[in-house]
Formats: sequence, structure tokens, C-alpha cells
Amino acid sequence: MKEVQHAMVRLMNTPDGKKVLEHLKSRTLNRTLAPDATTQELWYLEGQRALIAYLDNLIEQGKKE
Repeated sequence: MKEVQHAMVRLMNTPDGKKVLEHLKSRTLNRTLAPDATTQELWYLEGQRALIAYLDNLIEQGKKE
């Protein structure tokens, strides 16, 4: 797992990596749904957000090592 964490730090520490991560965050974390969103839409967005949180966690853990 440490290898993956370190790889994420290296990858996301590049200008392109930072741009991609910011784009992913803008498409998920900064996205809102309409009040009439279906349960499935909410689950789908939450899954996307969980993936971004996982990537952020890998990066943070990799920085600590």
C-alpha cells in the first residue's frame, strides 16, 4: 500500500496531476444535485465523492511517509 501512496504523491505533485485532481474534485465535491434527485443519483454522487476522498487520503498518507 505504501508504494501506491508514494506513487499518488508523485503523480499528483506534477502540474498535470494537480490539474486532473482539481478537475475531478470540481466534478464531484463541488457538485450539487437538485432537491428532486433520485436515491440512485445521490448514491452515484456519493460513490464519486468517496473515490476522491480515498485518493486524497492516499496522497496525505504518502506525504507522511
